[in-house]
Amino acid sequence: MSAADQTIDAIAKADDPDRAASLLRAEPEALPALQKAARAAGAVKVLHELSVLEAAKATGTTDTPKIEIRLQGHSVLAGRDHAYLMIIVDDHPAFAEDQRFQSVLEDGRRYATIGAGPRNMMPFFSDLVSGVNRKADLSDLLTDTFDVDVQHPEVNAGRVTERAIVDALFEADARYSDGLAYDILPFNWSDGYNSNSYVAGLLQATGWEVDRPGRVPGWHKPVPKEKFGK
Repeated sequence: MSAADQTIDAIAKADDPDRAASLLRAEPEALPALQKAARAAGAVKVLHELSVLEAAKATGTTDTPKIEIRLQGHSVLAGRDHAYLMIIVDDHPAFAEDQRFQSVLEDGRRYATIGAGPRNMMPFFSDLVSGVNRKADLSDLLTDTFDVDVQHPEVNAGRVTERAIVDALFEADARYSDGLAYDILPFNWSDGYNSNSYVAGLLQATGWEVDRPGRVPGWHKPVPKEKFGK
């Protein structure tokens, strides 16, 4: 067995979709052999990744079932909103056992959220702390003031999958150290940031191009990319 065949066999046996995608970017001609090895090994995740990448070439779509990344917000003060991200994965196989996706929408789709706020919800002399599935972002009692399906330019171009972008969001969030000062209303001359600064910075750090959604003070002052390890 050649070194190339050994690599393909290892990817299939490990059912590693990331390595499969990397291999195809470097060696597109490996697709038939990788498909054959994945079928023989029952590598469901690899087969799904291959079908996604093939579909992207033809249609510009990426993941099936579709993964939605939504920029949402709810009112916290008169005329001012709190922004956060909702990631809806439905029954996508890459997230089938991911414990972050335990919340369920009314239509049965699974989701998680990423957002930030003051430590212990104390808005004064506090730190800006991020979190996955924060109670304030999961609450059904808070009515959304905006809800936008945001699109990543690399996904639209068919160069990466939505799954990879979701992974990038979680990884960048995990790298944030929760060490910045919190300001309810951040000014350019101050050293503080708020929840909207966090979401704006997280999106910028992971390559998004998203317009300011509305009444979100702090959006103009995104958390710097280096705070996300960029």
